[in-house]
Amino acid sequence: MPPDLRTSTDKETTSAYDYDADKEWRRKPLTPAQVLVHDIRLEALRADRGPQLEVVERSSSSLVPETAAFTAHASIRKATEAAANPIEQRKFAEYEENFGWLRYLRLLDYQKGVDDLDQSAKCRWIHCSSLFPEYLPGFLYALTENPEAISGSLRLLEHAIQRNQRFSKHGKHFTPFSSSLSHGPIGEAGVYPFMIACPWLDWSVQGRPPPLRFQIDRREGYQSTRTSSHMLRSILQYYFRLEDTKERQRSQVFSRHTPWTTDRDIDLKIRQWYGHRPNALNVDELWILAIDAQHIVTFSSNQTWKSRFPPLQLTSRISDVSFRAYRRTLNRAHSDRRLECDAVALAITSLSGAVGMMHRSFWPDLPLCLTDRYAGHLGHLQYRLHRSPNTKLVMDLVVCLEELNIVIQITQQQLAMISSLKPVIEQSDAAADDLALDHKTYRPYSSGGLSTNPGQVPSQQPRWHASTRAPDPLAELLDNLQRELVDLQDLRDNANTLVNRTIQLVNIRLEDHGKAILVFTVVTIIFLPLNFVSSYFGMNFSDIRDLAATQSSFWAIAIAVTVGVLGLAIFLAFQGGELLDQLRIWRDIRRERATDTT
Repeated sequence: MPPDLRTSTDKETTSAYDYDADKEWRRKPLTPAQVLVHDIRLEALRADRGPQLEVVERSSSSLVPETAAFTAHASIRKATEAAANPIEQRKFAEYEENFGWLRYLRLLDYQKGVDDLDQSAKCRWIHCSSLFPEYLPGFLYALTENPEAISGSLRLLEHAIQRNQRFSKHGKHFTPFSSSLSHGPIGEAGVYPFMIACPWLDWSVQGRPPPLRFQIDRREGYQSTRTSSHMLRSILQYYFRLEDTKERQRSQVFSRHTPWTTDRDIDLKIRQWYGHRPNALNVDELWILAIDAQHIVTFSSNQTWKSRFPPLQLTSRISDVSFRAYRRTLNRAHSDRRLECDAVALAITSLSGAVGMMHRSFWPDLPLCLTDRYAGHLGHLQYRLHRSPNTKLVMDLVVCLEELNIVIQITQQQLAMISSLKPVIEQSDAAADDLALDHKTYRPYSSGGLSTNPGQVPSQQPRWHASTRAPDPLAELLDNLQRELVDLQDLRDNANTLVNRTIQLVNIRLEDHGKAILVFTVVTIIFLPLNFVSSYFGMNFSDIRDLAATQSSFWAIAIAVTVGVLGLAIFLAFQGGELLDQLRIWRDIRRERATDTT
């Protein structure tokens, strides 16, 4: 980016620009209003603590000028010259037209000390509130500084998207994966760029959820399962990818178990912390695209309709909770520990904020975590078991057990994906040491503030070496997630035990019911014919032999009706289930046809 274009954006602007009113911006699939920009900087906010790493939010409209919507022909021609074949030339021209303005979001200067300019930072974090895979190559193209490596990285990114993208009735989604977009092995070609896709659990509030503003393609103007968006799904939609689960959504544990109705203390905490009462458990996705050590982009569906404090929105959760935990990890190190934060550290922080959204191991003061919801519901079902075991209780336990299995499966996928990041961490440690040697004017942190020796270079030890006595953030993340997995597995084992116990008690009660039925059957067999004969011949009307019709007609009608009733009862008993399934299929077909016509 030329310096004359970037210096015009240094001044912060307070007025919000209406991008929808601009014809040029309306042609873009993405505008600055749809991204959040944060800088990781050293700030001396408190004199008694010295400089601390802080997350500073930047206004995207102040970084990107309004004229950035106009793409110069020279820029498009330069983009096409960077490609070799005509197909890539057309792609690069399209990327330049749609996402070329993202270059204004690149970090201007690397911050070496707390006295540097406000435009400098350790790392820049860009968050996009959309899950369109078309945005991934756009960000990678615009924010990559080395134009020679962009062609190969885009091919690897396209291959990763095609290999890990899955289709379902409820929208497209990614399988959990981490993929390096650099050429050759990690140790030879470097760790950057790389991409991570990870599912995480979240809840929705009561009532109809607000529309996702940024999940609608601006060019298409609509959103459906046929578009390329990766939409938010419930845990049942996540598991049953090709089935319509609307009828079963009300049977979720989050919908049925409402402890705030009987506990005033929990109700007050829910209102204070959340502002809304959660009623459904959903599965969202977090995409992380690390461009280089100073630039990282995260993607998720729009969650801004939730309260911002406490940080339930993903970006607020990452900046206000997970990043502070990372900073505490740094503070537990020695005094000569350098205060650095690159894209790998921020990727781990983002993963911690997403996967720990509903777990107490990540957020100790969480009023009502995921395991508490399921543990409370299982406790309620166990209380019902001692009162009156029945088949309905068995079905409720099976539904809870099924949800626990889905949550455990998602947690295991998260563990497997995060564990695969260890080679990336090891390589980034070596790269961070080289980065520290390049910045000769670095001022290391000391207990009294900044060092007075500007030429001092920090020690070249790995960022999370054992000698610092600070826990590895990746190992801490895996340990917290493993503890949650153990708790969920214990709940699943408890649910299995309750199911078996309930079935045994129901069978025991059925034996007593069978004895009672046997008594009633014997009494009925003996007295029903006698009752019929006595009532038939005791009726006060003319004798049947005096009637015009013969007695054979009576027995013919009686036997025919009896056989018909018995046949209908046998058919419904043995074939009624299949008949109901056929009726449900016919009803679903009618609904789909009605939806297509509308």
